[in-house]
Amino acid sequence: MRLEVAAFGKLRGPGLREAADHYLKLASKFVDVQERELKPVSVPDKSVATRALVQEKEATLLLSTQKPGERSALYLLDEGGKTLRTEQWAQLLDSWRKDGLTQVTLALGSSLGFSPALKSQARGVLSLGPQTLPHELARVVLYEQLFRCSSLLAGHPYHVEG
Repeated sequence: MRLEVAAFGKLRGPGLREAADHYLKLASKFVDVQERELKPVSVPDKSVATRALVQEKEATLLLSTQKPGERSALYLLDEGGKTLRTEQWAQLLDSWRKDGLTQVTLALGSSLGFSPALKSQARGVLSLGPQTLPHELARVVLYEQLFRCSSLLAGHPYHVEG
């Protein structure tokens, strides 16, 4: 099974690319993780109409790269999504493997988030916690969590509970 993290824009903040690469390298020992950076849509203003238009364009970009016919699933990362403990992330990852999925895409939106229409098309909407994170930092946190839960499934001692 391949995990794909799809995100809008490049990691530009100081140290974020290095941190992301560090956790991607660690996670790759246990799971096939690929990163796909999508070209961000220009946001001329933050009006309701512009927000809806940008979210629609981003949904089209995201869905256009999904491969039909594959046993795949799309999950969105959103602050309003379901929050999981590490063990629950690991159980979810394990269930994807057991269900025979060949690809799972975990999508991080831009600063405007995802449209309700895209949320309804996704298999699930997950959260990295109740706090609001900049989307660049959220990507690094997601990579660390993927390493943590995949290493937990492999019996590696990285994760310590309690």
